[in-house]
Amino acid sequence: MKELYLVIAYDTPSDSRRAKLAKLLKGFGERRQYSVFEARLTREQWAHLKGRLEQFVDQKEDVLAVYFLPPETVGRTYRIGHEALKRLEDPDFV
Repeated sequence: MKELYLVIAYDTPSDSRRAKLAKLLKGFGERRQYSVFEARLTREQWAHLKGRLEQFVDQKEDVLAVYFLPPETVGRTYRIGHEALKRLEDPDFV
């Protein structure tokens, strides 16, 4: 089954929605910055996550963007900083 590689970024003025989004996304991927997550998901996992995201996001106040990356770009990702971050291709991902 082909995996999807995603970068998910969000912004909301609501502390409670921000906390809910972070908790939800931690279950699907790795936090890269305060409101940015990376994930490697099956199409079924993405469908489930998409439905959950649509429940949390207030379309009048919030912004959420999901970027779908081709698998070959994962190995070409350039990162500087916090060495404790896991690499996206590491096997302990969802």
